[in-house]
Formats: sequence, C-alpha cells, structure tokens
Amino acid sequence: VLGVGVLSVPYAFRLSGYVCILLILVVITVTAQTANFIGAALVLASRSPAAAEVPPRGRDFAFLAQVALGDSGRMFIGAVTCLEIWFALVTFIVMNGVNLQLVWPSFGTAPASVLSCLLAAPMVLLPMRISSYLSLGASIALAVASVALVCAALTMDEWANPYDTLGESALLHWENVPRSVGIIVFCFAGHPCFPVVHECMKDKSSWRRSVGVTFFLAFLYYGGLGVFSYLVFGKELEVSVTTNLKFLPRAVLFRKISALAFVVKIQLTAPLLLNAIIVAYWAPEVDAPEWPAKRIIVLLALTAITAWTAVMFSDDVAAVASLTGSLFTMTTSVLFPALAHLRLARRYDQDWQKSDATARWVQASMALAGTALALQDVFA
Repeated sequence: VLGVGVLSVPYAFRLSGYVCILLILVVITVTAQTANFIGAALVLASRSPAAAEVPPRGRDFAFLAQVALGDSGRMFIGAVTCLEIWFALVTFIVMNGVNLQLVWPSFGTAPASVLSCLLAAPMVLLPMRISSYLSLGASIALAVASVALVCAALTMDEWANPYDTLGESALLHWENVPRSVGIIVFCFAGHPCFPVVHECMKDKSSWRRSVGVTFFLAFLYYGGLGVFSYLVFGKELEVSVTTNLKFLPRAVLFRKISALAFVVKIQLTAPLLLNAIIVAYWAPEVDAPEWPAKRIIVLLALTAITAWTAVMFSDDVAAVASLTGSLFTMTTSVLFPALAHLRLARRYDQDWQKSDATARWVQASMALAGTALALQDVFA
C-alpha cells in the first residue's frame, strides 16, 4: 500500500489544490472499505462448492471472480488486472528514468528508462526466496528516499506557500479533480494481492484491524508528503517531485540519496511486476522447467514492449498514472471488490440486506470522468 506512487501525489495537489488532502481521505476511506469487502467476500466464498477444490492459499482475485461472476468474470478481471500491472510498470519505469537522470545527469530519461527495463528482465529469473529479501530492501529504500526528500526541502530558505501567493485558487480547481483522483487511486493498486495475504493470516478476524492500521499509515504517508511538497514547491511541482530537487543548490547530497533510493525501490519492484504479467499469460507447468526457451522469449518481448512504451509516454507519465488509476485500479480496487461482495452476500449470507447503491454510482462516475480526462491528456 505504501509505494512509489507518492512521487506523483504532489503533482495531484498542483492540479487541484489543497482539496487533494480531502480526496486522499475519501480514496483511502473507499479503498479501505473495499479491502474489508475482499476479506468478507473470501469468507463468503469459502462456503461455495468451488472452495472445496481450491486450497486457501490459492484463493486469489481470479478465484473470487470465478465464484462471484463466473467464467466470463474471471477472464475479464484477469485481463484488467494484467493491464493494470503493466501500465503501473510502464509508469514506474518512466519514473525510474527521471530519477536515474538526477543521479547521473548525462543520462537522458529515455535511455535511463530502457536501461531500467534491461536490468529488470534478468532479475525476474531469480528464485522467489531471493526476491523476498529484495522486497524488504525495496521497503527500506522507500523509507530512506522519503526522509531524504524532506531533508532536501528543508535546505530551502523560502517555501512557495501557495495560499499566500495564489489565494483561493490554491485551494480548489474543480476541473482537475477527476485527474487528481486517478493519480491518487493509482497509489492503491495493491488490492489484487490482498486475497493471498488474507488467506495466509493465522487469525483472519484481525483483517479489519490490520486494514485500518495500514490505511491510516497510508493517509499519513501520502497526505503528509503531498501537503509538504505542495507547501514547499507550490505550482512549480513537476510530475515526479524528485525532479524539483535538482533546482536546490544546497541539497545535492540529499537529492542524490533520495533519487537513488527511489531508483533502488522501483528497480527491485519492477521484476515482480514483470513476473506477475508473465505468470498471468503463461503460468509455470508442474514438473517442467520454469523457464523454457519460449517463455524466456515472451519475457524478452514483454521487456522490449514495456521499454518502447515507456519511451513513448515519458512526457505523459502523470496522464498514464491517472489513466491507470481511473480505469484499471478503480476497477480492481474499488468496483470489483464491492460487486463481488454484493454477489456473494446475496448467495451465502442469510442476514444480508440490500446495500445503498449510491456510493457505487459515485465511484463509477468518478472512474469514467477520470478515464476520459486522462485519455484526453495522453492523446492531446
């Protein structure tokens, strides 16, 4: 839940103003509730006949979609989740190119993005045990990057303080709210991972408490860094906030530490995303080599397509993040959990009562508006 999406959250404040802190609160409230829906839906799905054929640790998003929506629902959710992961990967690769350029200025964003892809591909072949340690390293790098970002800003003699210079226009820009929501929702694309986490818990009754603590920390993380960056840089915020650090002459060390730590975080995360897409397309076969020659060719082709797309959209990373959040993440992290819980509650919960559909209509409307504006930004 806490990830490198924070790099683009300050840009959402630039688009819509301080109202973004309320948008973050709303998005976190909704996505925390849908996380609870996932936990409740898994409990309900365990009462279905299909649950007898699937061990608890195999009950993922595809399982929920199968039980709640049937074969067509499973195929649809699988495709959307795959696209979401791929667009997230493209966005992260572009952000990595931006941060690599801050560490080594002689590198352009496009070559740096290609290099990031080329480094990620062989890391997919590492055993999962090693990947788990790399994931821990990525989390530590994220913490280091965030602290260094704050320290760099503290070297400035004067902050932008947008309300003092812009007045009420620093508070709200209605026309950009759907775009900002898409960028913020993009940060909460982890819901497809939640079923495995839930099913591996020793005490599943702690799920709601765990969700509450996690999303409270997410509010402090995204909201805190978003407001702080907007206070410091104001309307000069770039798509990736680390880009603003290159204009701070007294923050060279902190800039390099922050950018390099974000590079490490993204570089250690990218192979996991690549592998998830490969597994969705071509899962390993039992009692067969995990990486036959044809599967490696698919990996290389996916890496090449990802690198090319990252180069093509290197100047539109905010629009791609907003599109991913509004279209794909809104589907997997907001609409699908609510729909799956609703369908399963009707079938397997005797105490179920009809829920108010207003919230779902609001979610769907925001998803459509954000998608339309993001597509306009990408193709304008």
